[in-house]
Amino acid sequence: MRYHPFFLRKVNRALFVGSSYSTPSVCVLLLVFMVLAISCGPPPTGQYHVPETAIAAAAKTVPEPSMQTAANLPEAAAINLREMPYVRNIFKQPLRIDRGGLDDFYATTRGKVQHIAIISNASLDVLKAFIAKGWAPIVVVQLQGRSPEILPMSAYDDRSSEVILQNPVNLGERRVSYRDFEMFGTARSRNKCILITPQFLTEVDVLRVLGSYLSTGAFQQVRVRSR
Repeated sequence: MRYHPFFLRKVNRALFVGSSYSTPSVCVLLLVFMVLAISCGPPPTGQYHVPETAIAAAAKTVPEPSMQTAANLPEAAAINLREMPYVRNIFKQPLRIDRGGLDDFYATTRGKVQHIAIISNASLDVLKAFIAKGWAPIVVVQLQGRSPEILPMSAYDDRSSEVILQNPVNLGERRVSYRDFEMFGTARSRNKCILITPQFLTEVDVLRVLGSYLSTGAFQQVRVRSR
């Protein structure tokens, strides 16, 4: 492109001065100019300035990769309370259920258990994920016709659509359908559960476990308080 001004000057001189340039010469010069213009082609890419705001707007149109969209819960899972003395020990004395429910349980176990966490907004799928991990979620249940109780969940089975609530002391089992549990159980516990574990659990620890079994939307409301 730097040669174009030179040829333009010669063409102008030939047209307007009309001295030493003949008509064929002018035609040749015009032809050379056109060939040069075509051969140079469009300007190289990347030479134009794109405003930063336009770049930011374009970036917004690119969808972010989803973290995890499919649930990976096993069809059934169970834990062995015989191997969990840190859970069984707290049930050796009768547990009184006050109006505070699991919040009172969390408060009154201070000094009796080493590591305890209270989980809020825990759906049935969240409880199932804890069992799949090997943790026993402790819930308050008041099944139809019974007094409220605090019991660990030790198993679930999607094939029969049942959970198993188990007395940690005598290991007696009670099978409850998913429907009955969600109707009579979670309403009483206000979608909370207690985890008693050998190690201290932070919210990051709990959410990381849930993320390996559930889609993000299934546990994004879960909150953890632990000591």
